[in-house]
Amino acid sequence: MNNNGQDSAVVTSLPGTNNAQAARGFVRSVNDWLMECALDDTDISELLSGMVSRLVASGIPIDRVMVAFKTLHPLYEGVSYIWNKESGQVERSTHMGIGDDDDDRRDWDESPMKWMLDNDVSFMRRHLIGPSSVIDFPVLESFRRNRGTDYYALMTPFVTDRDSTLDSNRIFMTYLTRRPSGFSDEDLAILSGIQRRFAVSCKMRINHEETSTILETYLGSDAGGRVRNGQIKLGDSTKTRAVIWFSDMRNSTSVATHVGDDAFLGEMNDFFAATAGAVLKHGGQVLRYIGDATLAIFPIGENENNLEEACLAALYAAAEAQINIDTLNATREEVGKPPFDYGLGMHVGDVIYGNVGVSERVDFTVVGQAANEAARIEQLTKQLGKRVLVSSTVASFISCPTQEMGAYELPGTGVSVKLFAPDFAEACHRIELMRAG
Repeated sequence: MNNNGQDSAVVTSLPGTNNAQAARGFVRSVNDWLMECALDDTDISELLSGMVSRLVASGIPIDRVMVAFKTLHPLYEGVSYIWNKESGQVERSTHMGIGDDDDDRRDWDESPMKWMLDNDVSFMRRHLIGPSSVIDFPVLESFRRNRGTDYYALMTPFVTDRDSTLDSNRIFMTYLTRRPSGFSDEDLAILSGIQRRFAVSCKMRINHEETSTILETYLGSDAGGRVRNGQIKLGDSTKTRAVIWFSDMRNSTSVATHVGDDAFLGEMNDFFAATAGAVLKHGGQVLRYIGDATLAIFPIGENENNLEEACLAALYAAAEAQINIDTLNATREEVGKPPFDYGLGMHVGDVIYGNVGVSERVDFTVVGQAANEAARIEQLTKQLGKRVLVSSTVASFISCPTQEMGAYELPGTGVSVKLFAPDFAEACHRIELMRAG
């Protein structure tokens, strides 16, 4: 076997067969299956589980497998998948960036993966027991305490987007066995022989997931899904019925003046985390950020029976947003920052998902009379001295007391709507109980 163990042709036998042809045939069959998975866009958990089951069935003594790679996501930087023989299941975990946390940084700095990356090493093997054992990383000691006998790691670099300025990604693959004699040379040759095909299959799925993440991050889950499914031509549109949420920061000028332009973006993110974050938590879809305003919907669809459920979800999102803002303001007061305030208008009606712009630069947005009316309702919150105003349809389906504010003509629409101010005290109490419990 070559020292790098990358060529499947050097496999001389499967465990117990002593048959080079059988070994090559096995590697070829697994690689063919991996290519089918790449074409089918198979989920990585399913891909790993299927591959390990084939390896174990062939007699390779695997007790643990880990797959890890970086990913493009706003909430975390890495993903790992771990298969354990005891459970027979694959567990997926997400990992934050190294940041400034001393424990996270120490774990990474002392890991085999970091050493392989720094030294551009594509594979590494460590005996964990016996006279040839080498325990030069803390994680190997933990594996040895857990009866591990042999450890094998592979690193495969790949590029997700050659036009991007991001560094090349890498798929790390580690295998652990508890067999007293460890992995045989034939075992390692087989594992090396399928590595690149496995990496190709993972890359296909990583590209798919990163594309979905980008679309959902910038457009929202529903709109992102529509674009991914081909709704990208200028003029493409779909109508849906929904509870429409339009919220806007009231005192953005004073906040910006207090903190300065450089810090204002962080202030806006704090505000959106409190308000738009509440929408997402309760099942709504954030469609657009318009300056410091948020346009969101709670879909009803074609079944009018969903109207009450959508109104209640919007109610609890509004109550959650109120709690979040009040909590945030208590902290801001302690450090001398001006408090956040906002207006929120909620309405029910039809909106149209559509592509607008020019053929070379399309924006996927939501338009419609009902969306305009929700924005006008929000504009009246300051005039009427209320944070939240809802139309009569929303008021009739939310389970909290409301104060009737009267009928008002919505500016620029020619439409008169009866408005109500909800009292969120009971909803806020229930949310706080759920948080405490």
